[in-house]
Amino acid sequence: MRHLVRMLSQSLKTLSLAAAISFAAAPVTQASSEQLYQLSFPGIDNQQVSLAQYRGKVVLLNFWATWCPPCIKEMPSMQRLRDHFAADDFEIVAINAGESETAVSAFLMEMEPPLTFPILLDENGHSFKDLGIRGLPMSFLFDRRGNLVKTIMGGREWDEGPSVQLIKETLQQ
Repeated sequence: MRHLVRMLSQSLKTLSLAAAISFAAAPVTQASSEQLYQLSFPGIDNQQVSLAQYRGKVVLLNFWATWCPPCIKEMPSMQRLRDHFAADDFEIVAINAGESETAVSAFLMEMEPPLTFPILLDENGHSFKDLGIRGLPMSFLFDRRGNLVKTIMGGREWDEGPSVQLIKETLQQ
C-alpha cells in the first residue's frame, strides 16, 4: 500500500511539474548537434549516459512517463521499429521525464515485449524546461550529424508506414 501511495504521489508531482513548466517553456523548433551531444542522463543502472555516444547515428529521442497512456501504448511499436532497423546506424533513446528509478524499473519489468533500447532518467524533469517539452510523449528525430529532422508531439505507431519511411529517408541522407 505504501508503495502505491508513493507511486501516486510521484505521478502527481510529475504532472504538476509538467503542467507548470509547459506554460513557460518555449517550443523546440531547432536543435543543434551541440545541444544534442551535450545532453547526459543517468540510466536505470545509475550510470551516466552521454548522448554524444550516439554521434554518427540517426537517433529517435523519446520523452515519456509511466502514467502517460499514449506513451505506454507506443512503446511496443518503438521496440518493433528498433528491431526493424537493427542492422542500421539507428538508435531509440527513451528518457523518462520526472519519475524515480524505482517507478520506472517496476514499470519496465511488466513491459511486453521487453524493451531493448536505452531507457534514461530525468527524475527532476529538467527536460521540460531545457528542451521545451510541451507534453508527453514527445519525440525528436536527429540525423547522423545531430541535426533535428522532426519534432513529433503525441503517440504513434512507430512501426507503420509513415514512421518507417521517415527513418529510412533519414538514414539515407
